[in-house]
This record gives sequence, structure tokens and C-alpha cells, in this order.
Amino acid sequence: MRRLRPFLLACLCFCAGCREEGSPVFQGLTHAAYVWRQGWDAAAVASLSVGDLPAELGELIVLVGECGLGQPPRAVYPPWAQLKATGRTVSLAVRIGTRSALGGSQEPDLSEGFALLQAGVAAARASGVAVRQAQVDFDCPERLLSAYAARVRAFKATNQDLTVTVTALPSWLDAPGCAELFATADGFTLQVHATQRPNARSPAPLLSSRQALAWVERAQRFGRPFRVALPTYAYVAGFARSGTFLGVQAEGRELPAATVRTQLLPADPTEVATTLAALRSGRYPWVRGVDWFRLAFPGDRQNWTRAGLAQVLKGEALAARCQLEPRTSGALVDLVVVNPTPQPLALPVVRVRWSSASWVGADAAEGWTLADAKAHAQDFAVDPRAGFLAPGERRVVGWLRLSAVDPGLRMETVGE
Repeated sequence: MRRLRPFLLACLCFCAGCREEGSPVFQGLTHAAYVWRQGWDAAAVASLSVGDLPAELGELIVLVGECGLGQPPRAVYPPWAQLKATGRTVSLAVRIGTRSALGGSQEPDLSEGFALLQAGVAAARASGVAVRQAQVDFDCPERLLSAYAARVRAFKATNQDLTVTVTALPSWLDAPGCAELFATADGFTLQVHATQRPNARSPAPLLSSRQALAWVERAQRFGRPFRVALPTYAYVAGFARSGTFLGVQAEGRELPAATVRTQLLPADPTEVATTLAALRSGRYPWVRGVDWFRLAFPGDRQNWTRAGLAQVLKGEALAARCQLEPRTSGALVDLVVVNPTPQPLALPVVRVRWSSASWVGADAAEGWTLADAKAHAQDFAVDPRAGFLAPGERRVVGWLRLSAVDPGLRMETVGE
């Protein structure tokens, strides 16, 4: 037995050395941002030349097409020269919905999406943009993950000069075929936000740090480098009177038809920052970076500003309180609310108090409803169909008329 001990010790040391050599080493995080635009106007193009992209962003993942979303395939034509001038690495992405990708003997049929991606690569390279990576965004049903892997493998075989990655859903992580897909693709981005269908009775946050990190831990079991997608945007979910989910409002002004109440789904900066800090800690060494969804452009109402994203990347907290501005003209008061922060904020309930005058009349503007007046107080409640106050936005809450000028008049928010 004494003779075996040196041999066993040597074996143990050898095995330990093998494990250490094969273990991933945390390399820090790189940051990319999705440029998720279906069309480009002059303001959006010009904003790429402003020079306000967060310094930490080394890559832009640019949408070049969508298909399978209930309409004909749509190519997107980004401003290649301006994208190149940002000095960032440019990668391309295609969004493939399930409507045209499923059904028939060829499911999933991703040919339309792959064609859009190849056309985008060709256009970018013709404009002098050195595209080396392309991402496929397809919410594949779990039962088809192995077939999805086969389609990606065939696409890679005919595009050997491209690094091909996929977006991945947490629901895939325990499904058959997931390991095959991850082994086939050159990488994957794990989407940990907006993973649940909005529910009027059981609201769920857009991102839960605790849940997101649990999914990241599970994804590490595959032993493949990957990235994590974190949100900067906000959605408004619309519900019918029965509580049925009708759809979401993104940057459009219109809520789904028949919406009687809404649920606000913002990227909570605290949850995002907690997740980012954990990823930066080195506890998840297979995570190589973060893909931020999405880069802000002029006119965005439900997204962090670029300055807001830069603050979060630096570990700074985002301001989250509205400012109130009463504008008096004699005994008439216009009530104004301002969002001075770099993030969209929920409309606040506003209360007006006064000391000695009598209430004469009041009315609420769009987004608020008038509550019953109390003694020397008037509340402006939030309309059940309300949305967000955009970064930098200034809106009239309503007006109040008193019997006389009241020096004790003041505005305050309720429940913030």
C-alpha cells in the first residue's frame, strides 16, 4: 500500500492539472448593442455621427431583415458608411418569426431569413464594412432544436467566412437538441429578459436578476462561451376587460385594439445593474460579454438614452423621479410633470394641496383621471390605459382653479 501512495498522488496531481487546464478563465466582459431599426430616417442616420455612443460599446449588432412575422420578408438597408465611421465592429442580425418558418416537411424553413442575412452581408461588404459575424434570432420551438442545428450547420457550410451565432431562450436549456445547437453554432446569446408572456393577474418583471443568473448558471453547463442579452427598453402590455393579453406597445403610440388597461414593463435599472455586477464578478467564466437590447435613437420614448446606458455601464445609478411644475395664472393652475432622467418613467399620481382658497373646478389631461376633490386637496390619478413618460418629456397633468390665489399651493407625487 505504501508503494501505491506515490503513484496515486501523482495521478491525482495529474488529474487536477487537467481539470485546471480545461477550466475557463474569466476574461472580462465586452459590450455590444443591438441596432434594431426597421427603417432609417435622417435623424437616425445623423445620430450615428454625434459621437455619444458609450465608450464601452465595442460592437454594433445591426438588423438587416425580418421575416415570418405575418407579413412578407422585409430587408433593412442600414447606413453603412455612418456605421463604419463609428469605429465599432459591425455584426449583422436577422429576425425570423415562426409563422413562415414552421409547417410542412422542411420545418423549420429558414431559407428566407438566411437569404436576408446573406444579402445584408453582401451589401455591407460592398460598402467597405468588414462583417465577420452574423446572428440568427429565431425563437425555435423546443421540439425542433436539432433540426435548427442542422439548418445552421448547412448555412455555415456555404458561408465559411462568417462566424454564425444564435440567440437562445432559457426554455431551451433542458430541451433535447439544445446541446447540438450550441455545439453547431459559433456562439450563442442567452436572452434573459421578456421571457414570460404578460399576465394581468400575475405580473412578472421584464428582467429578474435572480432568475437571470440562475439561467446563466445553467447555460454554463454546456461548456461553451456565450453572451447574455440585457434590456434597456420598456414595453406597455395591453389587456382586455376580461384580463386577456392583447399585445404590447413598443415605440408606437397606439395600444392594441380593445385595450382597457395596461401593465408597464420597464427595464429596471437596479435589476439590470445587479445582473451586470454579478456577470462582471467572474463567477460565470463562460460568459464573454453582454449584448444590450437596444441602442437608443432620436424619437425613442420607451428606451434608456445612450447617456443612461453609459451610466449603467460605469456602475452609476439612474435617477428615477419626476419633477412637478405648477404654472399659476392668478387662481388658475396648470399642472406639469417633467421626466429629467435618462429612462422612461411611469406616469405619477399627482396630488395638489392648498391652504385657504376654495375649490372651483379641475380637469385632467390625457393619461390621468380626476379623482374626487378632498378638503384642500385634489388628486390626479393615472388612467388605466396610461403608458410611460419618455426621457426628457414634459406633459400637462391637468388644471385646477381655486377661488383665489393661494400661497400655500403645492404639488406632490403619491406612491413614488
